[in-house]
Amino acid sequence: IKQVAGACLGTYVLTTRVVTTASVTGASMQPTYNQHSAWSLCLVDLLTPVTSIEPGDVVLCRDPELPEGYIVKRVKALAGQFVEHDEEHRGGYLKEKAFEGKFSVPSGCCWLEGDNSRSSEDSRMFGPVPLGMIRGRVLCKLWGS
Repeated sequence: IKQVAGACLGTYVLTTRVVTTASVTGASMQPTYNQHSAWSLCLVDLLTPVTSIEPGDVVLCRDPELPEGYIVKRVKALAGQFVEHDEEHRGGYLKEKAFEGKFSVPSGCCWLEGDNSRSSEDSRMFGPVPLGMIRGRVLCKLWGS
């Protein structure tokens, strides 16, 4: 019984503190994820501090619009960096808050966007995301295309 308890504890610590998996559904991250399937499974690093996140990283984040949910998006900008409003793509928040077509990401936040800008609900709609909502950095795709 000690071995089973140890294995259970080890699995719990591993999947809540070290790495976990996340499923990516929908078209928002195409073509990186779900180009030829309905969903993808990815491996998420939970150890890397959010202060090590850089533009271009794909992250697992609490959904700002659905607190019990999670989203997988790409970091486009960090605090102090600018994002530009593109009239071609939707995005009420960015359209409303941009000054002369640009928006500066506030301190302690990041700007997240899906790779498929035409099918992604992201920071362009809900605004900058506090770094504390980032759960981890996606390391690789385990399943799906």
